[in-house]
Amino acid sequence: MFVFTPLFTIFVLLLGGYLAKRIGVLKQKQSRMFLDFAIFFALPCLIFDKIYHLNFDFNLIVLILGGLLSCILAALFAVGLGAFLKFSKSTLVSMFLLACFGNTLFVGIPVISGIYGETFISEVIFYDAFATAIPILLAGPFILSLAGNQKFNLLDNIKKIVLFPPFIALILGFACKAFILPEFIFKPIIIFGNSATAVALFAIGLGLGFSAIKTAYKPTIIVVLCKTLLAPMIFITLLKLFQAKLEPQTIIAILESAMPTMTLAGAMIMKAKLDSNLAVSAIAFGILSSFVFIPLLCHFLLN
Repeated sequence: MFVFTPLFTIFVLLLGGYLAKRIGVLKQKQSRMFLDFAIFFALPCLIFDKIYHLNFDFNLIVLILGGLLSCILAALFAVGLGAFLKFSKSTLVSMFLLACFGNTLFVGIPVISGIYGETFISEVIFYDAFATAIPILLAGPFILSLAGNQKFNLLDNIKKIVLFPPFIALILGFACKAFILPEFIFKPIIIFGNSATAVALFAIGLGLGFSAIKTAYKPTIIVVLCKTLLAPMIFITLLKLFQAKLEPQTIIAILESAMPTMTLAGAMIMKAKLDSNLAVSAIAFGILSSFVFIPLLCHFLLN
């Protein structure tokens, strides 16, 4: 029941956006407006609040690196299988990005909250920042450049990260831990931050499309299975090799590694004019698959 409630909430928010598009209340292109609000206004508030109140633990860094490594290995396996099936270079590059980076924040927060309450949201945000957001902003353009469609500029990417509002909020959250801030400051910040997940999921639902699966079903199946099933299996195997205990932080990191494809990864692929059909399909069916794989993973980890 504990995992049904957040997954049902995610489903309703996604369905709300999707139905708003289908009945003509909103247009698909308007999803960008909602995502911009979530990423540039609500999300920085959420990050600042949770990072300021985070009780930092060095084990978090180890778990984040383990989760990121597991996702990279799963993505490499997806690319290898795609190469064996003789997919095009643009499809292979797209597969890596889609299978490597998950929606660790906007899907991760409701899931983890449903299991542990509000206690570990700070850890989810920290995981997202260092295993998803920063790596994709830094390495994503380089990965996309391997398809030969655009040039890679490391300094430009670093500049984008430094000026990215969620990253600024992350740094400010850590910097302000040196001071005791009055709690009234956090009242409007919390109200803004609480809207981030709902608005982002509604926007994702508004942008969902399922027709592209007809031309990209093979790579979509590979990406979805590698992202939501293989990555956590690799992570669990690594943890067993190092005899790690299944404590809450460890379980959270495993679940984060299993989150469906990140919306930003799909947007970057479409902007780079690579395999757009695969990007749309991987996001849509990755979310649908999470309603199956996340409860199974929770049952395995928590029983």
